[in-house]
Amino acid sequence: MHEIKLPQLGQSVEEASIVEWRKHEGDPVEKGEILFTVQTDKAEIECESSASGILRKILVEPDMEVPVMTVVALVGKADESLPDLSRYGAGTERTATPSKPSATQPESATPSAPAPPEPSTPAQQPTLSAAETPGARAPVSPRARKRAEQLKVDTAFVKGSGIDGRIMEADVEAYAAQVTCTPTARKIALDHGLDVTRVTGTGAGGKVTKGDVEQALATPAQMAAAPHVASGEVQRVPLTPMRRVIAERMCASKYSAPHYYITVETDMARAMAFRAGCADFKPSFNDMVLRAVVLALQQHPKVNARWAGDALELVGDINLGFAVALPEGLIVPVVRQAQNMTLKDINRACAELAEKARNSKLSPDDYAGNTFTVSNLGAFGVDDFTAIINQPDSAILAVGQIKDRPVAIDGGIHVRPIMKMTLSSDHRVIDGAVAAQFMKTLKGILEDANF
Repeated sequence: MHEIKLPQLGQSVEEASIVEWRKHEGDPVEKGEILFTVQTDKAEIECESSASGILRKILVEPDMEVPVMTVVALVGKADESLPDLSRYGAGTERTATPSKPSATQPESATPSAPAPPEPSTPAQQPTLSAAETPGARAPVSPRARKRAEQLKVDTAFVKGSGIDGRIMEADVEAYAAQVTCTPTARKIALDHGLDVTRVTGTGAGGKVTKGDVEQALATPAQMAAAPHVASGEVQRVPLTPMRRVIAERMCASKYSAPHYYITVETDMARAMAFRAGCADFKPSFNDMVLRAVVLALQQHPKVNARWAGDALELVGDINLGFAVALPEGLIVPVVRQAQNMTLKDINRACAELAEKARNSKLSPDDYAGNTFTVSNLGAFGVDDFTAIINQPDSAILAVGQIKDRPVAIDGGIHVRPIMKMTLSSDHRVIDGAVAAQFMKTLKGILEDANF
């Protein structure tokens, strides 16, 4: 009997919860075939079977958080005797039979009957389903997830019709059919976690256009977000693994690192002209900021550093983290060795990582090893803000929107597209003069469009 273990998912991942099993007990499984998916604090990851045979026993049910290297299932021959399950912390529940439906058969909302729980074991007491638990993330079937990717649908807004609120392929299609959108409008809405069914369309036949989505994003009240809470009611929303880790890490960073802040205003006129002149690709303004950060860090390597307790570590590679907002929380994919990339390379890498983040396809290596982070809230109409350092970095750059503002130039008043940037620095590592010099260099690169 072969033991299937929850694999190591990166140096920073100590435990994870299984989201769904792709196979049922009794199903045949091949080595290397996707057997289950897990949710870490940052991403959903597909895990392969390490053996071929029959899935004889599932030892860890979905939504149970267990340490890495825990035995989660047993794979063996159909007639092979099961070992004593108590050694795995399991009881003597019903074992597998080959008669259950395969994961490759047509999708169905009707599962096999579950084994009755043991009343004496607290962990087996009846609990609320995902559909009944406030704030819980509904499970998504593989076919529904694939269809959502095709239709550019955010499953956070889809109501599942399957057991325990499971989102099925038909649910995704029904949601997408509720409103007609231009492809650009649907993509922008997906990128920013916006429920398009709550956006009023001004296009032909009520079609939602790019302008409608941008207007909705600029109006916080229209952001598809929190469920209705009646007057006098207090709704308890359980913490997801991602939300728990965000809270722990942000508190640790704010308490341990003495933050200070430097803000500059940047004239983006030349950068806008540069972007308009790009023929073979269209970089975002965030791509341009990231490229400018790389060039500035190369001139000021003391900013690309970290606190090591008894020393300061200057890091040779520039690994840029950039914040991506998801319905479940904030995630920071990392563009590795950005010092070796052109603006076009950064544009492509960011697009690929952001797409993987939205589809929960990031691997642990995709969001680890950052040396500097950029958080951009300009798309939400934010002028300027301060960000908490994303450790182990020693600095994070907060970027606001580009907005026409009156400025004094050579004794005259002119209207210029101004973007505010604020650098949060760890004073243990970066002195104020160093941060100021870095921001001066960064401002100059952007204003000269020297990418």
